Amino acid sequence: MCNGKLAVLALVVMAVAQPGHAQPTPANLLPNPSFEVTEPPPPTRELVASGKAAPDDAWLPRTWNVWAHDGAVYTCPDDPAQAHSGRRCVHFNADAGGATVRYGPMPVPDGRAWTVRFWARGRGKIAAVAQNVLPDRWVPIRDWHFDLGKEWKNFEFQMTPPEGCRKWILDLSTEGQTEVWIDDVLVTYAGMLPLGLPPEGPLTKDEHTLLYLPFEGPLDEDIFFVKQKAAISGPGEGKFGRCLVLGAGGYVACSANENFDPQVGTIELWIKPMWTGNDGVYHAFVRIPGPEGMALHKDQYSHVWFGFSSGWATLSYAYADGYAYWWQPGVWRHVAACWDKDCIQLFVDGKLIGWQNKPKLSRALGPELAIGSEGMSIDDLRISNVVRYRELVPAG
Repeated sequence: MCNGKLAVLALVVMAVAQPGHAQPTPANLLPNPSFEVTEPPPPTRELVASGKAAPDDAWLPRTWNVWAHDGAVYTCPDDPAQAHSGRRCVHFNADAGGATVRYGPMPVPDGRAWTVRFWARGRGKIAAVAQNVLPDRWVPIRDWHFDLGKEWKNFEFQMTPPEGCRKWILDLSTEGQTEVWIDDVLVTYAGMLPLGLPPEGPLTKDEHTLLYLPFEGPLDEDIFFVKQKAAISGPGEGKFGRCLVLGAGGYVACSANENFDPQVGTIELWIKPMWTGNDGVYHAFVRIPGPEGMALHKDQYSHVWFGFSSGWATLSYAYADGYAYWWQPGVWRHVAACWDKDCIQLFVDGKLIGWQNKPKLSRALGPELAIGSEGMSIDDLRISNVVRYRELVPAG
């Protein structure tokens, strides 16, 4: 729980050109702060009728939510001339209606102050809103309002969460008739450590690795059971090099006894589904089937879920309600689950989407470790006997 009285520190606004000397960059909670990684949006009726794909600048920034309504227009141009850094930024033209880019919910470990910085340019005003996520509603904590100019400006404010706050959401929204370009968002607090997700390149083995499968060569038939349409891809078809492709009836399994520790560990892998996230079908990424089991999956309700069971009853789990609903086929996504006696945490594309404190963990599980399920590709799977990734979360 958060400690201390409701307090929001005084607004600090900076409207300056880029500094001449590089400053130390604090750890950033956001895995895609500059909107460089995008993914296709859900198809519209018009696009389906035309047989065309969504234009590149209509793709959505990974881990963020975006809305443009009542005549406002959103784009994410792949154009370094428009971006503050890199190639992309978020662009809203809201001469009518309004538009918002949102990140969250974010865990609030305690009552320490958060710092938010972002770069923006344009005309009109942009509003930043912090919202407290309660079990049954969202409650605004405070809002800040910024005047835009033709040149890039760096805006900054600090926010101390109210007492009892466990999660919060950040909205950056147009205000009135506004055209705005937004880039390079930082969300941090004192003492935050870099997470290191999603990984930028292939993983490696170390003394804590129980199983590592880069899928660069055939699976050892003495170790793996391979059924139906399961094969290693051609070069360049994986996230890194080759990958495992699971077609109709595809199934790969090995021993869980040597490759999994139910008391402490990390599962991390890249998946590329060939289905939509709202297809109403259960898809396992990694699991131990049976009454004494473990599962990391997308379920029929579009929840992304990780947990343990005993006697078919759920022991402990972390999940995000409907998180996969808008997933589109053919997109590589990174999924990681970490667990020990203190906490289970579940990450997708570097974003913490669910956790459970003080989980009940299994002493022994079933003998079979199943890798993937039909209709997906998998790359760079690593299972460890140590927690490799952890964010601070509220106690209790």
